[in-house]
Amino acid sequence: MNRAQRILLCLTLLVSFSSFAQKGGLFGKVTTPDGLPLGQISITLVDTRIGTQTDENGVYAIRNLKAGTYTVQVSFTGSVRETKSVTVGESPVEMNFSITPETKQLEEVIVETGKIMNRAASTSNKLSLSNLETPQIVHSISSVVLRKQNAMTLEDAMKNAPGVTKLWDATSRPDGGSFFVSRGFQTSTKVRNGVANIVNTNVEMANLERIEVIKGPSATMFGSIISSYGGLINRVTKKPYFKEGGYADVSYGSYNFYRASADANFVLTKDKLAARINVAGQNQDSWQDAGFQRSYIIAPSILYKPNNKLSVNVDAEIVGSKGNGNGGNFLFVLTPSMVNGPLRQMLGQMLPPAQVDAIMSQAPQTFKQAFGTDRVDEFKTSYDRSFLNDDIYATTQSNAFFGEVNYKFSRHWNAQSVITYSNSHNSGYTSYQYLIPNYVGNFINSLQTGVPNFGTPGHDSLGRMVWNPVGSTKTFNFQQNFSSDYQWGKVRNRAVAGFDFAYYRSLVIYNRYYGSLYGVPYPDLFDIVDINGQSPKMNQFNKENVLNAFATRPGGTLPYDQESSVYSGYINNVTNITDYVIVSAGVRVDHFKNKIMDQGQTKWSPKVGLILMPLKEQLTVFANYQNSFTNKFGGDKNNKPFNPEEANQVEFGAKYNLFKNKLTGSVSYYNVKVKDVIRMDLSDPMFNIQDGEQHSKGIEAEIVANPYIGWTILFGYGYNDSKYVKADADVEGLRPVGTGPRNTANFWTNYTFTKNTLKGLGIGVSANYAGEANAVNQHPDGALILPAYSVIGAHVTYDTKRYRLGVKVNNITDKEYWMGWSNYIPQMRRQLIGTIAVKF
Repeated sequence: MNRAQRILLCLTLLVSFSSFAQKGGLFGKVTTPDGLPLGQISITLVDTRIGTQTDENGVYAIRNLKAGTYTVQVSFTGSVRETKSVTVGESPVEMNFSITPETKQLEEVIVETGKIMNRAASTSNKLSLSNLETPQIVHSISSVVLRKQNAMTLEDAMKNAPGVTKLWDATSRPDGGSFFVSRGFQTSTKVRNGVANIVNTNVEMANLERIEVIKGPSATMFGSIISSYGGLINRVTKKPYFKEGGYADVSYGSYNFYRASADANFVLTKDKLAARINVAGQNQDSWQDAGFQRSYIIAPSILYKPNNKLSVNVDAEIVGSKGNGNGGNFLFVLTPSMVNGPLRQMLGQMLPPAQVDAIMSQAPQTFKQAFGTDRVDEFKTSYDRSFLNDDIYATTQSNAFFGEVNYKFSRHWNAQSVITYSNSHNSGYTSYQYLIPNYVGNFINSLQTGVPNFGTPGHDSLGRMVWNPVGSTKTFNFQQNFSSDYQWGKVRNRAVAGFDFAYYRSLVIYNRYYGSLYGVPYPDLFDIVDINGQSPKMNQFNKENVLNAFATRPGGTLPYDQESSVYSGYINNVTNITDYVIVSAGVRVDHFKNKIMDQGQTKWSPKVGLILMPLKEQLTVFANYQNSFTNKFGGDKNNKPFNPEEANQVEFGAKYNLFKNKLTGSVSYYNVKVKDVIRMDLSDPMFNIQDGEQHSKGIEAEIVANPYIGWTILFGYGYNDSKYVKADADVEGLRPVGTGPRNTANFWTNYTFTKNTLKGLGIGVSANYAGEANAVNQHPDGALILPAYSVIGAHVTYDTKRYRLGVKVNNITDKEYWMGWSNYIPQMRRQLIGTIAVKF
């Protein structure tokens, strides 16, 4: 630990755990008569300029009040709901509010609007902070938004996050489910309720209350194994509550889509013991000529709350998945740089170097020279053909168990203990394809004539590939947190200190065989067919023939063997110096042990933040410095060990909550610099050096508006500029693959009638835009371009006390578009889905 880190740690500890004298104030909670918390309710003191709003848990606090009698007014969007008189002395006074039954209609609107508009960020700091008190960007996608949009997958939900686009669907491998890109870096959902939980499949939404997208390097609070440099995706699950209720629904749609789900909550012992269970099953056939995906989830949960100080929550997720994709097969490209090296070696066995150089100088070097185009929308691959067979598929089974204990020592001290365990198994067969440039076959066949030539640019063939990944992944995590909330005069101090232990073990064996690429052995290649799909061999790609290929062809295995453990300690402190100035600081020490290589690394990760609030609880100007890292092992040619790769972010921006909570949002500029990237040592290509750099900077903006009751507008925009500053020669100075498009935008609006005969009818429209992106980008091949796209959706819902009807249309214009990361993946055509739900 260097001197600066010691000073930071000492100051944080000193401020965090000092005892502070108390002064008069108000605190409490606003709920419905059923006990549901109401967020974004205004609490004001009549005839003063003092006031606040409830957070997403319905909690509020007003501090630093002089002794005296006040009139407390509770209101929402300017409508006064209740007033009470209170006398304040030297000690804080608790005052709770409950909306009366006569205002039930308004309560429902308040609950929904509060959840949409609220941007509380307790998870990102492991402290109870409002969005305006948090010096970083956090996008919260609530259950209300997801229900109105009929969102059924994480991919549906993430369309509401500014600056975030999807790269890949889940691969059933131990890498965190579907891949997205945020701020120019790949990320996946590896966090559940703020604690590590890595999934292998597309995430099921049945038991999720909301999605939190926490932007920027966040290793200080979450560690490096679950946080990417662009941020992380946290799944917040539903919890039992002390009221009987629930729903059951069924959905049916295009491409043999059908789904059934249920959510049931039970009160086992009044105010002490409750249970909840969420279940869902889903089938989705491909919109192409073959392919399917089937999945289910069983998620029980139990809450025990013997008193106001102690709560115990135990839950589980039993998830199963089977399929080969519901369309959108993975299409890779055999690039010239992948081909020309082996061709040169082949010639070198027959001809002298001078002749080899002369022949290979005529070889295609770029996508245009090899394929005749560098845009995937100009490839000949049929948008509606998958080249798959339904009996070649993979299966995944994942069982995860969670326990959480919260104990309130006093009004100022809380303790949280969390333990998680998961075990995932995957087996079966995963297929993918390679687009082959014509010059490969032309050249190999021409060698027999003695006059080697490369023919003309084009791509008329496709290689069908398949491998057999079999294995399991186990994770275990224990986390202990202690949090405090003290006030000394006008200075309020909140802090969390904790430690965690994470264990990860994954052993997956990729069984492989070799096929023939025009006489050259090539791994995983089953056969080569015409790209038009008219080859007589099309139906031969089935399970029987694939099993025969594994049994009779030369093969081998590619093991993925990882075992690691991480011991961490961290502290984060937030100090309200005044009502208008807030500073925060945190630091983590992380010891990573790679048990396979028997190597370990210790790393410090700091973060600091500053908030200036020119308009109290309305406008915040913020700045932050954040850090994250990736453990790297090995060494250079001088046996100097590699350090962890490190990312540092500087960000500043503004957040706002204006016009009595009718307009909220944020705008920010970020600059992330990654250093100590391992790259090839040009002086000795047999070794690596650690001096690479990657930069990523950009702008993000979000607007969430509620012009009047029932109408919501959500808009987001993201711009990202990423570049390799110092890297291997084939990518130096280029935009990295997997950084997504430079420009993205998302829009959603919904109006729900709240009065008269149309009460409960909601109509909404969504739109997502993504600019051009690169599926491949390297010297000398050039860039393989994924074209820009705009996708529009719409939905209609009718929501009553006892039932809900919904219809949504995805991709209304039937747009053909692609996503990808080193490949190109066609996306689903227009789809219509209807839903019927019964509430109880």
